[in-house]
Amino acid sequence: MDLEFVGKRIEGVLTILPENEYIFEDEVLNPQDAKAKRLKRIIGFGKRRRVKGDTTLSDMFLYGMNYLVNNKMINKQEIGAIIVVTLSQDYLLPQISNIIHGEFEFSEEVICIDIAQACAGYVIGLIESYMLLEHMKDKKVLLCTGEIFNRKSMENEPKTEEPSFGGDVANLTIVSNSDSSEKIYGNIYNDGSERENLIIREGGFRYPMTVEQINAQTTNLPFVNVSMDGSGVFNFVQKKVPPAIQQLASRAGVAVEDIEYFLFHQPNKFMLQKLAVQLGVPYKKIPMDITERVGNSDSGTIPTVMTEDLSDELQNKAHLCCLSGFGGGLTWASLLMKLEKLDFCESIISNL
Repeated sequence: MDLEFVGKRIEGVLTILPENEYIFEDEVLNPQDAKAKRLKRIIGFGKRRRVKGDTTLSDMFLYGMNYLVNNKMINKQEIGAIIVVTLSQDYLLPQISNIIHGEFEFSEEVICIDIAQACAGYVIGLIESYMLLEHMKDKKVLLCTGEIFNRKSMENEPKTEEPSFGGDVANLTIVSNSDSSEKIYGNIYNDGSERENLIIREGGFRYPMTVEQINAQTTNLPFVNVSMDGSGVFNFVQKKVPPAIQQLASRAGVAVEDIEYFLFHQPNKFMLQKLAVQLGVPYKKIPMDITERVGNSDSGTIPTVMTEDLSDELQNKAHLCCLSGFGGGLTWASLLMKLEKLDFCESIISNL
């Protein structure tokens, strides 16, 4: 589906990182093993962030909200909707957006929406925000993204042959209407026939976790066994994402090489390098170090790229950027937009 918006902007982005950081070599059984070295080189494993065993994602969002409110970076009276995009829900019910709503005593008029999306989640969250803003001319959207797949629950967890999935992060993005006449071009696609290429089977109603699985877990996670066909996902990304981005550039009347930054979901460095080759753009236009600095946080990787790699640039002037997320679903979604100068774009370290 093709999408088009006018008069919408990202005002600011805040990334909340947990204080606990550890390195790849401390997690795997034998970091000198050939397979471990290959994973480190290709995927880009390095440092990873991990929340404490009793931290939930709402804790991270509330920490960030307090930071924004206390520093007068947002006015909660201006918020008309709270959108949360994550797979790391605190509860089956209520949703995290309602928790944020209640803790900050938002008006009953404020809309609360939670979206269960993974790798394309940030772009989908922005699209949902833009659509809501069509009906809220004088209000803003608080978009919350991130995951805590890596939550620590044991002091001495056993080492593994391969590192665990993900890195923990939370992001708050303020989205608003603007007077700009710049168009935002977007597209979103799905191929559910390939859904098993990236799947978490246990933990839902079709495959509830068994007592044996729960007792055997070495980490306190709500699910086990992220199952991924690495080759299948890689081939899907290389086949589907470049044409989607080229289509956006064509609709906007710009050349792909005219795009200043490509803010991509960050599954691994190798995949992003291959996308750069496919698109014919230099590596410097595609920041690709988040996996090795923070870890893969699904819907949190794109805003983390913004705050960790491009903070100064995005706060100093406008840039023509392509935002693209791709993965679980299988879903791929992209936006081509001029990011106006942001009011804030920063990362903070929490005590969570």
